[in-house]
Amino acid sequence: MKTQASNADFAVTGPASPRLAARRAAFLSAALEVFQQKGFAEATLDDIIARSGGSRQTLYALFGGKQGLFEALVTETCCSIFGKLTPERLASQSPDLVLTEVGVRYLEVVLSPSVLNLTRLVVAEASRIPEIAETYWRLGPGRSRAFLTEFFDRQIERGLFEMADSRKGADHFLEMLSGTIRFQCLTGVRQPPDGAEIKQIVASAVAQFLNGCAKA
Repeated sequence: MKTQASNADFAVTGPASPRLAARRAAFLSAALEVFQQKGFAEATLDDIIARSGGSRQTLYALFGGKQGLFEALVTETCCSIFGKLTPERLASQSPDLVLTEVGVRYLEVVLSPSVLNLTRLVVAEASRIPEIAETYWRLGPGRSRAFLTEFFDRQIERGLFEMADSRKGADHFLEMLSGTIRFQCLTGVRQPPDGAEIKQIVASAVAQFLNGCAKA
């Protein structure tokens, strides 16, 4: 069965004015800082409001509460990877070009300091608050995999790929991109790569992946 990952899945409902957009961004920035310092469970809306300079009424109107803030942080991370890309738009393009563009965007985001910190937060809280980890997976990594799964399904329909399981294919490609280096960055073994190194990592992963699934 094809995994659907429509454009609506990645859309973030934008605020109605530049002023609200700035307030929304301030809330999200403050929330990430407070979550990192105190943990999700101990963080309070008062902490976030004091740091952001906003009002409780506006926070509730934009996010509904602390859980909504966390979900918005994760959702925006995923949206920043794919932007306006959709499987429909990409279906007819060369797979190597698509995977290269997606790969570079993916690494630029998941290896950024803010997203590494968000991931550390989720790992630290997962044993105490399992729903945090579940939400993170559903709105972040799960969406990335759904996006790639549908793209791979379309390439199989075009006769360009031979792939027994497109979902596993999506897992394999993303792990080829980030598995080792992301773990190293998360644990502080190394610093995130610069743009040139990211392009090298992606080029190697794309070449190896396509050699494994390209139809002869």
